Amino acid sequence: MAHKSAILTAAFAIALAACSSSNAPPPVDPTVAAKTAAEAAAAKEAALYEQMRQSGSWDIATSLGNEILGKYPGTQAATQVQKTIEATREKSAAIADSHRLAGLWAYTTSAEDGGTQYAAAIATKEALKLPNARLRLVLRQHPKWGQSVYLLLDNATFDCKGGCATLPVSFDGAAPQRMKATIPPTGEPALFIDDDKGFIAKLEKAKTIAIGVNLKGAGAFEAEFEVGGFDPARLPAKPKK
Repeated sequence: MAHKSAILTAAFAIALAACSSSNAPPPVDPTVAAKTAAEAAAAKEAALYEQMRQSGSWDIATSLGNEILGKYPGTQAATQVQKTIEATREKSAAIADSHRLAGLWAYTTSAEDGGTQYAAAIATKEALKLPNARLRLVLRQHPKWGQSVYLLLDNATFDCKGGCATLPVSFDGAAPQRMKATIPPTGEPALFIDDDKGFIAKLEKAKTIAIGVNLKGAGAFEAEFEVGGFDPARLPAKPKK
């Protein structure tokens, strides 16, 4: 009787084990699990990428897009990002360059007799071939003298033996035009461009301006200025001449 009971118990245990085994989930494939996890992570970043694109945060969107393509290649999210990443990068680069160009200008205000003087100045793209020398293009609005445009030299002198009455000026690489210039009688190292209104009107539409000058000790020099970031609102006074 005891023997029969032992046999039944063993049979029951075997059946129970078989039943438990049949109900157990199949083993997970590590490769499939890793792919699923990558798809989920990529999809989460891709949603944020699109959110940044829609909000105009192109620099953040570019960073996220590059990360998705680098970390999750072959995912559905990466495939979708690939369709827009070039346009996103271009917009990000354009904004960065716009900020760079704006940063090239220095704006100042100062109290003068009769009101406030406003000025905007930008240095040449290339350094002068003279020690400690600097050449700047200056736009100035003075309450007494009105509006002026001039080239200002630091630690150098213009060489006007060959004539400084006109300067060759090129806007955005177009053929140079001769613009009348004046040396101040007070002797400052400056060259004033007579047609300030015409010059500024063209400057506001230009990205680059090149002006040919002669410098003592350095000879002829084409001074190039990246003027595309100029902000006219920073010179609010109306010309008086």
